[in-house]
Amino acid sequence: MTNTQTQAQNRIDILLAQDLPFIHRLFEQIAAGKIGELCQCGCHGFAFKVSTGVTIPPLQDGTGLFYELAFTSNFPEEIDMLLFTYERGCLSRVDVTYGADNIGPVPEGLIPGARIGAWPAAHG
Repeated sequence: MTNTQTQAQNRIDILLAQDLPFIHRLFEQIAAGKIGELCQCGCHGFAFKVSTGVTIPPLQDGTGLFYELAFTSNFPEEIDMLLFTYERGCLSRVDVTYGADNIGPVPEGLIPGARIGAWPAAHG
């Protein structure tokens, strides 16, 4: 299935509907930024850019994986969303994958369901 701006926005809407410990900061990040380049490898990942001149609290200190969420789907495998930040600690990318091990392209008609897991990135 081709990745689109609409699908990326739908994924953001799903994230913003979650009860997350950092939801207020995520709302600020989303309000201050915009969806960027869409991955065309078969996943539904996308870049996210928070404008440089905007001063908002970071999601984390520095670059890297910040958080991962897993959802049931209307297909046999789950859908996962991995949130990444760049050096300012702002949202930079959302990877959206099919199956716990990213087993293949996101199937046509996949609909995320209930959240089945959430993992903060290991900080050390």
